[in-house]
Amino acid sequence: MAALRSLLFLMITLLVLLLGVLVGIDNSDAVPLVFLDWTSPALPIFVWVCLAMMIGFLLGITLTGIGTLRQRRGRRLAERDLDATRRELKARRPSGSR
Repeated sequence: MAALRSLLFLMITLLVLLLGVLVGIDNSDAVPLVFLDWTSPALPIFVWVCLAMMIGFLLGITLTGIGTLRQRRGRRLAERDLDATRRELKARRPSGSR
């Protein structure tokens, strides 16, 4: 089963790579980006698309990481409060009861 999964992963990776090469060959015209008064150097459209995708991936990973860290911090604080509540409850219970 692991070999089949590895083979499927390899095939999908090669297919995506092939499609990327085809898109790169088809979009090889050099164009500059113009934003307000700033003009970038002329690069192939494929390069601009790849740069935009990489920036999007990095932003996504960063925002997901920040959310995960906040969630872990909240969980730690909640566990700390729960432990304190359990200790307080245990201290208030009579010694003969559970």
